[in-house]
Amino acid sequence: MKLSRYELSSMNRSLREALIKLEDSDGECLGSRFTPSQKRVLEEFLGRTACVTKLRRGNGFVYRVSNSPVFEQHLRELRPDVNSANQADPVRAQNLALTRSTKGRKSSHAASYRLLKATIPGVIWNRDGELLDLWQLTSIAGALAIDISQNETPLATDSPLWLVENQGLLDDTSWVPEDLHGSVLYYQGQLSERLIEWLCGKKRSPRILMFPDYDGVGLENYARLRKALGEDAELWLMPDWKRKLERYGNSEVWRNNLKYVANAEESLNLDQEPDEVLELIEALKLSGKALEQEAVFLVTTDN
Repeated sequence: MKLSRYELSSMNRSLREALIKLEDSDGECLGSRFTPSQKRVLEEFLGRTACVTKLRRGNGFVYRVSNSPVFEQHLRELRPDVNSANQADPVRAQNLALTRSTKGRKSSHAASYRLLKATIPGVIWNRDGELLDLWQLTSIAGALAIDISQNETPLATDSPLWLVENQGLLDDTSWVPEDLHGSVLYYQGQLSERLIEWLCGKKRSPRILMFPDYDGVGLENYARLRKALGEDAELWLMPDWKRKLERYGNSEVWRNNLKYVANAEESLNLDQEPDEVLELIEALKLSGKALEQEAVFLVTTDN
C-alpha cells in the first residue's frame, strides 16, 4: 500500500524522535519511554537495519544501539545538521537544518500579519503619540498589513474596528453603516488565538464589531472573542437578516458546521447575550440554514 506524503512525514518524525531518545540515553532506552507510534517505527527500523536490538528487561524491554556507525548514519539522514542549528535563525530555517523540512517541527512564523483598511477619510491610529493616517495609506496601498504577534504594541484607534471573515467585505466597504465608519480588519475564516491576544493586549478601539458568517464557525469565533473581551466585543447583525436568511440561507453550510454551533452555545453565557444575538441563534437553528456575510450587499424586496 502506497503511503501518502503526510503519512511518510509522520513516520519520519516518529522515527527521528525515537532515534534521538536512543542517542540521548547513551544508546539504550526503556521501551516504556517511547510512544506507540515511535515503537511501531522502531520495530520496522530494527528489522530493516539491524543497528538497533530489542532486549527483554524484567517485565519490559529495552532498545539498544548495536551498530553505532550505521545508527548514526540513519540519524544524520533524518537530522542532517544538528550542530549548526542556531536558535537565532528563523524557526523554519532551524527545522530545515534539523529535519530536512521547514514543517518538521513547530512551524509557525514569528510574525503574523492581518490586513487593515479605513472606510472613510479621517481614520487615525495612534502608536504612543505617533499618528498613522490609515485612510491615506489605504488610498495609496489598498490596505495596511499589521503584525498582530506583538501584543504589547500600543497601536489603537478612537473609531470603530470591524472584524470580517471574508475578503469581499474588505475590498468593498460600502456595507458599513454611516454612523459606524472606521477600520475593517480581515481575519480570513478562523479567528486566530494570536489575533484575540493582540486585541486583548491593549484597548484597540472603543467599539469592536465582529461581523462573521452566520454559521457554526462564525458563532464559535464570536463566542471565543466574547470570552476574551466580554462586553467590549459585539456581534453585528446585517439589516434585514431574517428575510435574507429565508431567501439566501444555505442548509448544507449549516449542517457541515453543527459541532461549532454546539461549541458556541456551550462557551457563551447566554444569560448575558443581547436579545438580538439570541434571536439570531434561535432563527438559525429553527431554519437549519446558515447565512454568509456577503448577503449584506443584497437588497431584498417583497415579491
